[in-house]
Amino acid sequence: MNLIIETEFQTGGYEAITVNTAIGFTASEIRPTTGDFAGHTCQAIFATLETDSIRFTLDGTTPSSSVGHLLTAGQNLTIKNANDIAKFRAIKVTANASLKVTYKF
Repeated sequence: MNLIIETEFQTGGYEAITVNTAIGFTASEIRPTTGDFAGHTCQAIFATLETDSIRFTLDGTTPSSSVGHLLTAGQNLTIKNANDIAKFRAIKVTANASLKVTYKF
């Protein structure tokens, strides 16, 4: 599998999210209040799902273990829309999942 990292945006943050109950990206990562990108809004994310599977939505609705887009362990996700990033919600399918996220500005 080839991995392509987009370079049109600058990396501004990183976090590891344990996905169990419905969760979105951390607000302070999307719009930092300190550091180089304080006051800016995240324009893209690059994420890797390391364990288990998740389901996710981009419109703010709450996904369930059977509703939403399926992402399985080892797959990557890129979102290039500030509104979709803000409204992203994910939930585990069976067991807790580990989602590693890089925020781009």
